[in-house]
Amino acid sequence: MKSFSQGFALLTLASGLLSINFGISLPAQAAISCEPGTVNYYLNNSLATCLLAQNVNVQVSSSVSGTSNFPCKAKSYILFDEKGQFSSCQLSEQIQIRKGNLVETCPAEYKVQVAVSNTGVFSITCQPY
Repeated sequence: MKSFSQGFALLTLASGLLSINFGISLPAQAAISCEPGTVNYYLNNSLATCLLAQNVNVQVSSSVSGTSNFPCKAKSYILFDEKGQFSSCQLSEQIQIRKGNLVETCPAEYKVQVAVSNTGVFSITCQPY
């Protein structure tokens, strides 16, 4: 009976690890739907740009700056850096950007650019598209 319990515990632990791994990796692969023929890659095979087939909400997180959401517009390009990190898109709706004690409004249709420093601090710029 002891052998059965140990085997069951090992099976449960292994399936839990597989589920966590599957749950983490799947959204990164299936989160963006691109128009056919518009996908461009860097030499390291990470996604560089594509024309979005539908609106998509991109979430960027940092232990220092927290989490920010960027609603990107369908039929516009989304850009990533060579490490696969979100870099830029045209907004489908207005967002609020906090810079210290100030809050800046970035209107829908504007281009938002995001960079995260090595220390985890966001740099967000907003400009007409």
